[in-house]
Formats: sequence, C-alpha cells, structure tokens
Amino acid sequence: MAYRRNIQGFTMFELLIVVAVIGIVSAVAVPAYRSYIQTANMTKVTAHFEQGVRVAQNAFAKDKTRVAIGIPASAPDTTEDWIALLNRNGVQAPGGGPAYIPSTNNRNEGRGDPETGAIGVLWRAAREAREKKDGSIRPGTEAQLTLWRPLYLSLVEQRAQVTGEGVEITIQRKSL
Repeated sequence: MAYRRNIQGFTMFELLIVVAVIGIVSAVAVPAYRSYIQTANMTKVTAHFEQGVRVAQNAFAKDKTRVAIGIPASAPDTTEDWIALLNRNGVQAPGGGPAYIPSTNNRNEGRGDPETGAIGVLWRAAREAREKKDGSIRPGTEAQLTLWRPLYLSLVEQRAQVTGEGVEITIQRKSL
C-alpha cells in the first residue's frame, strides 16, 4: 500500500493577504512614527529653551542677593561662560551637538541652529551711562542674556531677554 504525503503550506492567496495587511499597517505606522519623532524633538528644543531661561533667572536672582549682602557676583560674564553653564550636564540638541551655542542678533544666521535645534546664547554686559561727543547722555544698560529658540521643524523662533528685572519672551519669526 502506498502512503500519500500530506503537504501543508500557505496558498498564494493567503500570502497576498498577509503582504497587503503588512503594507496597510506600514502605510499608517511610518508617518505616525515620524510625526511622533518630530514632536518629541520639538518638545526637547522647547525644554532646552525654557531650562535656559530658568537657569538665567536663577543666576540673576542669586547675584542680586549676593550683591545685596556684600558678596561679589558669581554669574558668568561672557557668552562662552553662559554656554558652559547651560551645557554643563552634557545636554544635546535633537540633531546632535551641544544644546546651547554662541549666537548673534543676525536675522539670517546666528540665532540658534535650525538644523540641529541648538539654542542660541548671547551675553551683553552692563554698560554705564556716559556722555556723547555732542553733550547728550547715552543711557546705561543692565546686563542681559538673550536666548533664541530657532526655527526648528515647525516651531516659531522665540527670543528671551533675561535681566535682573525679569524675562521678556517674544516671537521673532514664524516658520514658512
């Protein structure tokens, strides 16, 4: 008597159905995952910006108290020193590199890094009032730390100006 083998496997139709289901799931999951990553990166940039503002506010308040009781101020007095203070825990921008970088007030470049999401930092020391050549008085300015949140992904560019008197946050530009 001959034995008949029972060969089991998937039919072509079953394989096509599995491939179609995987394609549909991929079509939905990949864009959702990309959106999730972009949202997480924008949140990280915003958190770095807000953390920088808090650190600066605390440093200004601490110095105000130190000076009031006769102890020398201890806050950073250069842009590089502020960046070292803000980057001290090794925080990274979402696109890589340090989370805080030197900045300028140039509209086209230098207001943070829109590619990596790094926050721009600019320190301006206090200036005494002085007399100009024409005899008028040029008013003094207080020390100020400016932080820029860059045009990263769909975030708007924000500027925070932190002084001993408080913080002023303004929207500079919106992304296109």
